[in-house]
Amino acid sequence: MINSIPEQIMAASRAVTLKHPNSMDCQVYRRVVKGRPGPAHPASGMATHGGLGMLTPEDDEAIEYRPLGAGKILITSRYEGTLSIVDRGDGVAPDTTLQEALIEPLGLAGASGRPDASPGFTPERYDLVGVMPGGGVLIGFEIMDVTGSVAIYPYTRRYIIAPRDQLHDLTPWQP
Repeated sequence: MINSIPEQIMAASRAVTLKHPNSMDCQVYRRVVKGRPGPAHPASGMATHGGLGMLTPEDDEAIEYRPLGAGKILITSRYEGTLSIVDRGDGVAPDTTLQEALIEPLGLAGASGRPDASPGFTPERYDLVGVMPGGGVLIGFEIMDVTGSVAIYPYTRRYIIAPRDQLHDLTPWQP
């Protein structure tokens, strides 16, 4: 019974994100490792970079971004917290403005816009989000972290996003 609380919060959050006048269309892309760039180390069997073993797939250079699908994004506030840099050992530039956002995918069932429809995918950390505010403008963001306000399963999700300058396209384009 207590699990119905986060379910209702997520349903309300989805309804707000899909119907809010400030929500924008977006496309979400996931990083996929294509293969190992170097020969396998004889002892570990892991690929190497000049004799150094790779610690995680994040170290791979042979990657591509595959589209997950369309969605709606609602930027709710500026994020004033700190990010955990333990996973990748990196961070963002000190002058980067982090923002908190709600992202709701539009799956086959969610295309109707019904708040209770099941989403087509779940955005994760390090996914790319191409936001289309209108007029042919594309603004790129990366999901840096996933937070929530309820510590009861199933957890609520808010996304901490950072701008990706190399993905901005401010010239009008035709879809």
